[in-house]
Amino acid sequence: MAGALAAASALWVAGPSRAGNVIDLYGGENVGTASAQFLRIPVGARAVAMGQAYSSLATDGSAIFWNPAGLMRTPGRRNFFAEHTAWTAGIDLDYAAYHRRGQNFAHGLMVGALRSGDILRTDELHQEGTGQYFNANQFFVGASLARAMTDRFSIGCSVKYFQENLDAYQTRALLADLGILYFVGLGDMRVGFTVRNFGSDVRPGGQPPATPDGYVPSADFQSFPAPTNGSFGTAKTWNLSSAVNLVTAADFNHPSDYSESFRMGCELGLWKQLFLRSGFETNRPEGGLAAGVGVMLERRQMRVRVDYAYSNMGAFGVVHYFSVDVSPLWRRPAANELPGRSR
Repeated sequence: MAGALAAASALWVAGPSRAGNVIDLYGGENVGTASAQFLRIPVGARAVAMGQAYSSLATDGSAIFWNPAGLMRTPGRRNFFAEHTAWTAGIDLDYAAYHRRGQNFAHGLMVGALRSGDILRTDELHQEGTGQYFNANQFFVGASLARAMTDRFSIGCSVKYFQENLDAYQTRALLADLGILYFVGLGDMRVGFTVRNFGSDVRPGGQPPATPDGYVPSADFQSFPAPTNGSFGTAKTWNLSSAVNLVTAADFNHPSDYSESFRMGCELGLWKQLFLRSGFETNRPEGGLAAGVGVMLERRQMRVRVDYAYSNMGAFGVVHYFSVDVSPLWRRPAANELPGRSR
């Protein structure tokens, strides 16, 4: 455990140092110095509604995104997860994941795509548009592996391929995530640590589009760091009565290209079926306040949770998140139901 924490801490500290000389322009926060910001868009309506304080709560289908170590703590042996986000400016984000776990190991797959729609092309001579359109689409695919080291401690890692298509240009990168989840032993209190999106610098490439006569665009692009992000958090469930419980969570968030923030969230559960959520992230002019609701149904050996969240993005308006989490549950049959047993 000490070795994993040391490696994760080194990655955390190393993130901001990649900004290079642009620190002189943007200050110690390194604002605008990281590429592939699409990978920062949160996944899962429950996580968003709880202010993204999810490094220790990620024990559902979105764990591959938030903390792959949480794959060892999902309620079912298999899990299907899907989400749709109506992002700002008519941009849509879709995400899907599947994982399967055993007693000691879990593995999963994920895919995400952002679709910009058609964007009107403009240039110096056609400020109202040339009549042509282009796209700015992005996607990633990834795989995760998690292992339970003890009955309380698990680790996980993910590797993902990212590609951004901006008109005739492409940006490609191979990035990784690392996660740790530890149950303290006081009820279900747990702590989580994640480092997401670390890897080599990202450089655009591709053939520049046609330009007016006399202008030759440069095909040499500057490289930028990946959007590395480190989070450390804790969460606990408080049983207020047989029908009511309260989940509280808090995270310290450290991005490589922005100032640190605290994330806080709570979830009020009623009869283990209806969930009311709210969350807040400090030091964020947009997207700091969020809220949502969820419904969970369990029939026979199938658990289905449907979640909705909204996040106030200030000048960009309100963003809506919808997600579905499906877990086929596994139970050991009763003694009188075992094969060969007579009733």
